[in-house]
Amino acid sequence: MDPYREHTAAYRRDIDLDFWRNPEGVRVPDDDLNFLLVPDTVIAAACLEMAKQVHNYQKRHENRPEQITRSLMVTMGGLLPSVLLYDHLVEGRNREIPKIEFGTIGISLYKGPGERYENPLVQHGISIPVSGETVLVIDDLADEGGTLQFLSRYILDSGAHRVLNLAMYMKPKAMEVCGADFYFGETPQNTWIITPRERIETLMKRVPVWKERGASLKECHRRLVDLIGYRKPEVDYYLQRAYRGFQ
Repeated sequence: MDPYREHTAAYRRDIDLDFWRNPEGVRVPDDDLNFLLVPDTVIAAACLEMAKQVHNYQKRHENRPEQITRSLMVTMGGLLPSVLLYDHLVEGRNREIPKIEFGTIGISLYKGPGERYENPLVQHGISIPVSGETVLVIDDLADEGGTLQFLSRYILDSGAHRVLNLAMYMKPKAMEVCGADFYFGETPQNTWIITPRERIETLMKRVPVWKERGASLKECHRRLVDLIGYRKPEVDYYLQRAYRGFQ
């Protein structure tokens, strides 16, 4: 097998979607969170699954006011799944279905792993017209449901006809407060989900916590690589900086 085919064969390897629909993450010593590192290939597979859900919805609501005509990417978390879903929902749509216009909205609830702001922070408003439109909000996950609930009200108050929510992962509290219309999987409440866009952020913010609780540099490396599943090159590059930078 030539090198290209060999490497693309590894990329095409089947993913156990049943596992990734209900993963629990891994325990780390002296930490109250479980950590779940979600690989890039799982994100891509999850987006295909969610795209199928949206395609079915669009077909059922063809030529009706409830058909999705706008989509808002929630920055920062929603950007990665949104870019992948754009390819599915716009380029991969049935041609009788109108093209969805994508825009952004910026909101933040978290300072870092397990650290919430008191109230949602709107970092920037809605970037496209939504008055009278059915809007799909895309985020990567819903923890306690506060973000999706806040955004639904905010967008409806901005004149939208209807708001639908999509999140890759849902947690129990979020399901109770503001269940998503489209989602891929569920995780326990105490799981910190590490998506590809925040691997380094999590590393930089959690290593100082472990250090403060007595973990050595070697132990932090073991937790990241052997327990959580980080790739060794990224840990080798950033760990010294994270460990040294908070002395």
